[in-house]
Amino acid sequence: MKEQNLADLFKGQFIGMYDMYGNAIHEGDVVQFYYKGETATCKIVYAPEWAMFCLQWSDGYKNKFPLNPEKYKVV
Repeated sequence: MKEQNLADLFKGQFIGMYDMYGNAIHEGDVVQFYYKGETATCKIVYAPEWAMFCLQWSDGYKNKFPLNPEKYKVV
């Protein structure tokens, strides 16, 4: 299966985590959190190369570290 097709399987899916207010987080959601004293905004995406959900920054960079949903707010 092509990598793009694999990522498409997870579009809009519940990732099994909730934000700081108890809202379910889905693939494709935009979340806000504090990073280095400022508000950061990222998108939740599935990364097939790591087989995990991760943050995608506005410049396209995907964070390989585990998500920390209790600090996120779905916007």
